[in-house]
Amino acid sequence: MSQRSGPANGVDSYVQPYMDFWAGCFNRTAESARQMFENANGGPDPRALQQRWLEAMTQSIDAFLRSPVFLAAMKQNMDTAVKAKMQADDLTRELARNANVPTAADIAGLFERLRSVEDVILSRLADLESRFDAADATESGDEGARPAMSPRKRIGRKSRSQR
Repeated sequence: MSQRSGPANGVDSYVQPYMDFWAGCFNRTAESARQMFENANGGPDPRALQQRWLEAMTQSIDAFLRSPVFLAAMKQNMDTAVKAKMQADDLTRELARNANVPTAADIAGLFERLRSVEDVILSRLADLESRFDAADATESGDEGARPAMSPRKRIGRKSRSQR
């Protein structure tokens, strides 16, 4: 395999380590096969040759996966994937906004607003009910009147009975 004197463009700097790795892998495989055929007439055990070949492959792959070039390429790929995901999310939000489609955040915000409005209404109802009860108690002269149940309980009972 011929080696170039220098990279022709920016792509070669990323492709060359892969080519070098696989060239070394095939060279080691060819050497192991050659030794196996030379020693087939009573040479070493084929299992031992297989074990040696596996060890060589393991070392070669481990060295490649730990190389700075491979790690830099993996970092670049991960950064690109994260950037693409962020751009896709931005595009989805923009399309939803332009199409007037509510997003999950819009629905959650609406739910929170409704919840706060419900709390305000229920507190004002409780206040009005306590005023009415106080007015009824002073009109009837009955100071020991039973306090009314809260609007939340009454609303809950009405909604359950309506089901």
